[in-house]
Amino acid sequence: MARRLRAIRAWKLAEAPSVPEGQAAVLEAALDRALVRSLGALPALLPLCERVGLRAIVNRRCYPDGEAPEDIDVGAVALVLALNRLQAPQPLVHVEEWVGQSALGDLLGIDAGQCNDDRLARTLDTLLPHLDAIWQDLVVAAITTFDVNLAALCYDITSISFCGAYDDADLVRYGYSRDHRPDRKQIELAATVTAAGGIPVDYRPLAGNVADRATPVEQLRRLQGLLAFLPPRPTDQPCLVISDRAMLTDAALAAYAGSGLCYLGPLDPSVGHGAVRDRLAGVEAAELAAHPLPYRPQRAANDPDWEAYCGVERPLLVSHPDPTQRPLAVRALVVWSPGKARLDRQQRETYLRRLEWEVTALAGKVGKRPYTTVAAVQQRLATLCKGHPARHLLTLTLRGGPGTDEPLRLTGSQDEAALAQAAALDGRYVLGTNDPHLDAAAMLARAKWRDMPEKRFALVKGPLAVRPIYVHKEERILGLVFCTMVALLLFALLELLLRRAGLTLSGQQFFAACAALSVVILQLHDGSSLRQITGLPPPLALLLQTQGWPAATLYAQPTART
Repeated sequence: MARRLRAIRAWKLAEAPSVPEGQAAVLEAALDRALVRSLGALPALLPLCERVGLRAIVNRRCYPDGEAPEDIDVGAVALVLALNRLQAPQPLVHVEEWVGQSALGDLLGIDAGQCNDDRLARTLDTLLPHLDAIWQDLVVAAITTFDVNLAALCYDITSISFCGAYDDADLVRYGYSRDHRPDRKQIELAATVTAAGGIPVDYRPLAGNVADRATPVEQLRRLQGLLAFLPPRPTDQPCLVISDRAMLTDAALAAYAGSGLCYLGPLDPSVGHGAVRDRLAGVEAAELAAHPLPYRPQRAANDPDWEAYCGVERPLLVSHPDPTQRPLAVRALVVWSPGKARLDRQQRETYLRRLEWEVTALAGKVGKRPYTTVAAVQQRLATLCKGHPARHLLTLTLRGGPGTDEPLRLTGSQDEAALAQAAALDGRYVLGTNDPHLDAAAMLARAKWRDMPEKRFALVKGPLAVRPIYVHKEERILGLVFCTMVALLLFALLELLLRRAGLTLSGQQFFAACAALSVVILQLHDGSSLRQITGLPPPLALLLQTQGWPAATLYAQPTART
């Protein structure tokens, strides 16, 4: 009875024209069953999926002969999985229940039972051989349909951690954890997104122990393959790929030289056999200070005490990995960052203090077992200093010992010259590019866009819930990652359309505004039923009107299928 009253109350709040004022009691008497089906953002997501061609593309790739099964096709199930990631991410075993509570089943013409976890798992198996081809088709359709801006792209890698052994999944391995969980196995996820809007255009799941430096050449090859399917860009407007310094290796710079694409990002000091390190130290502090740059982070937009970035451009020649080839010409900008200067100083002081403490502790043990010989102390010192960031800032002296007149002693002192040399480089880094159109100010401003992939990775790990993954077969892990990336593509496109409609909502805010949108279904004793939309948010109505998509009221009827 309570459920019926809630449904009738929702009906009245929606001002259903079918129910005259004062007729609620009559309606309650005629009511056999009241249902509420969640609609959420489906009135926007279903037309978006149709414009991209998600269901059609999946079916075309999975059924090349055109013979889809009669009950439910793989495209429909992939659509359900992607929409579930967007609306209410669930483990596979709970997706059936979610479909049963949603209006999606009626709109697609499927039963909730057709989305049981066995069916979903088989769908992931079916998708596996076609994942790259389907993704490429989807991205090409999205870029051409919505005129996505590819002037600047950002590339980065994140890790997705797992609980459990996953002994049968070769990609799931221990490695450097960006989730700060070195105790867990993981896979790596490499992705390229647009700088404007963070729309994903490429992604690759990689083994959990793959190093960042091993990925950029293959990423560039994949990007070239994608661009080959799009209308050619003007030769004076090359695509700019922005990445972190781990991605701009010597091999990557050589690959860009013959690709027709441009790169931008910080260069590791080791690039060019130390040529970048020489550039860092080769600019006087006074010269840097005389060349302030206009970039300001948003947090400091109105800060009167803000200390400006500075930058001086210098030409740079990097030796080609192939010794028979000419050196690579790089436009290098030596940058001084006030925030990085403070961080460098604090980190150096912290590392130095820790190393001094460890050396002092060891000095107190010298002469006692097991540190009674020079060799034993030297071995322990080598262990302490191996890879330590402050190892070059201390001068360590070991005196005396067996065969001398002095007891074995260890002393340490700060190397003032090394400290001064390190302090002189505080806050500095080198930006490199081969784009001839960027001046110093534009190089720095655009390099700051490289955090866009991190924002999208946060969505993948958070609201879209790529983890935890409750499947153990590698094939199904890859399928679920694919469905999550499709959801991210739809999410980013939706944010693009919201901006074009003049709405300042983020995707998460839009989904929250649509959360209460439902279909109220009153089934009467005579076999008829009444249906009404309730909870329609103004942003959804405006978006649908701006795009020329069907009104949300259409989705009250089960015949409104896509």
